[in-house]
Amino acid sequence: MACILLDVDGVLHVSGEAIPGAAAAVAALRESGHTLRFVTNNSTMPRAQLAEELRALGFELADDELQTTARTAARELAGKRVFALVMAGVVPDLEGIELVGEGAEAVLIGGCDETLEPNQVFSYMNLARAFAEIQMGAELYCLHKNRWWQTSRGPLLDAGAFVAGLEYATGVEATVLGKPSPAYFAAALDALGAEPELTWLVGDDAEADVRAAQLFGMRTALVRTGKFRPDTLEQLDVTPDVVLSSVADLPDWLERTL
Repeated sequence: MACILLDVDGVLHVSGEAIPGAAAAVAALRESGHTLRFVTNNSTMPRAQLAEELRALGFELADDELQTTARTAARELAGKRVFALVMAGVVPDLEGIELVGEGAEAVLIGGCDETLEPNQVFSYMNLARAFAEIQMGAELYCLHKNRWWQTSRGPLLDAGAFVAGLEYATGVEATVLGKPSPAYFAAALDALGAEPELTWLVGDDAEADVRAAQLFGMRTALVRTGKFRPDTLEQLDVTPDVVLSSVADLPDWLERTL
């Protein structure tokens, strides 16, 4: 039996529409005795809401099986004064952080969603305030540094562009709290009591999922859904253990392989 980390966006669903066969695949993996953890860079909703939406799509999971970047930030930045540019939906998961408008010890950049909210969160005035706080000594953190993500409307620009802009303007490198951060993967393995070489990461992002997981020592399955693009495989310096049409093919493939 294997420990399996399942990415969410692009692997289980795209823009709230389940990948065909994905829910049945998760159920089959559980029935086969595999240990699962759901790992996501989604930084627009609290964990409880994300888990509930997955259950509404037919996926069986408990809230504490879902690992989010906002809760990672809450642990990392506990007790600090933080200037946070994040979607309002994740604020409940930032419990223990003192959110401030100035005089911050840390600046935290979240991710975008498909609403109009990013227009307000990542306004020039807010980014200029973040720049000023970093100039005055605040550390720079981000929930993730994704360039874009796949939606039903096509690829959409993500907040990695704003993180990179602040890094360029301040000369300060951001600490990434979500994937592909080794600390994020370590937390997932700790939750399962798993060893990297006995753990699979299933993702749609050849760079943030496959490359990062293999560097951490995990085995990897890349699915041809979500962010997957055929040409990205040619640019990687690592190769997935397997490339599958979708997560729906994973249970049968594992049964034949393990």
